[in-house]
Amino acid sequence: MNKIILFLFCASFFYLSAQNNYYQPELSSKDYKGVLKKANTALKKNTKDSMAYYYKGWSQMHLEKHEKAIESLLKAKKYGLRTFALYANLSKNYMNVNEVDKALNELEETADAGSAAYRYLENDDFKSLFENERFKSIKQKMYANFYPCKFDEKYRKFDFWIGEWEVYIANGKGPKIAESSITLSNGDCGILENYRPFRFAGGNSISYYDSTDKRWKQEWIAGGSTSHYVEPENYSEGNMQLIAPAQSPQGKPILLRMIYYKNDDGSVRQLMESSSDEGKNWTPVFDGLYKKKIVTE
Repeated sequence: MNKIILFLFCASFFYLSAQNNYYQPELSSKDYKGVLKKANTALKKNTKDSMAYYYKGWSQMHLEKHEKAIESLLKAKKYGLRTFALYANLSKNYMNVNEVDKALNELEETADAGSAAYRYLENDDFKSLFENERFKSIKQKMYANFYPCKFDEKYRKFDFWIGEWEVYIANGKGPKIAESSITLSNGDCGILENYRPFRFAGGNSISYYDSTDKRWKQEWIAGGSTSHYVEPENYSEGNMQLIAPAQSPQGKPILLRMIYYKNDDGSVRQLMESSSDEGKNWTPVFDGLYKKKIVTE
């Protein structure tokens, strides 16, 4: 979905940029009548030129001919133009003729189509709508389009691991051996780990939900080596499992499995196991407990 939205945005951007070359001199000098004249000339050659209708409406809007601007922009829409700028300008013109519902209809339509331009709605042009509940809902929809991972439960499955942690061995019964920072990244689509043990070199990982095959994955980097963990299709133990192929010290192929348990007290147990028989039997390698780090002022 994100790739589709990005593609449409880029396509419309480059299309508008190409069209701007024709209107650019007048646009740069804010010669609205000059833009209007060029648009009318273009429409004599092609009565279905959506961009010409758009710039005609854009000029009429700046010349405060809002009814005519609405008529031109609706024709641009009729002949296939679907850029956010079209919807936004239609909305602004409807507001100028006191047709608030129609203004909101345009914004809602572009939000439903995937527009993520929520920050544009913070423009003073929309100030009169800031307290309108429907407007707030539309803005929130655009915000969700901009940050889709924030609101998708599949991407939130591993959030229980986020935090500043102190790590103890033997499931909390042993000494503290490390500290670890687990943070969200990339619009909350990824989870970064910065693992800092006291006696050995640390490591980093990024965990993420892969919407292609609908599984969580983790890339771990430490000491010049990397591991690629993948969530198994089915499991009943723990709140998250990740499995990676590896090699034993003797160079034989093994599997490593990480099982994460979300505890009622907010701590997280991380159990690491290895298997030399393709997952039939597992042997514990590491049993750690993540406790929330107490921050003192």
